[in-house]
Amino acid sequence: MSNHSKVEIPDWTGKKILIVEDVETNMLFFKAALSKTNATLLWAADGFESIKMCQDDSDIEMVLMDLRMPRLDGFKATEAIKSFRPDLPIIAQTTYTEDVDTERIFESGCDAYLPKPIRLDDLINTMTRLIKQ
Repeated sequence: MSNHSKVEIPDWTGKKILIVEDVETNMLFFKAALSKTNATLLWAADGFESIKMCQDDSDIEMVLMDLRMPRLDGFKATEAIKSFRPDLPIIAQTTYTEDVDTERIFESGCDAYLPKPIRLDDLINTMTRLIKQ
């Protein structure tokens, strides 16, 4: 199997995806990776902002949640969002893989977990599995 396998890019026109990421270069990766899906991409720079955006915008259909952020981490933000939007798919993503407590990720309410660096095909496949068609 070649490392250059083609990823079929879905058409998510009309879908809103919230990227919760405190590091701008990581947010730019997601923007570039998801640009061809035609989804509307929103950005929250911390957990507090992500909670407010999910409260204010019921059209958000998926959240890509960084776990390590200042002020309010992704675990607490996910718990808060799931308390009022239990069916909203949240994908945890974080750079630290060795000390990541995957049990805690799912206990907080995340529906999937992607370790960084994230491969485009893993990202698209995981999102496709969770996003409402």
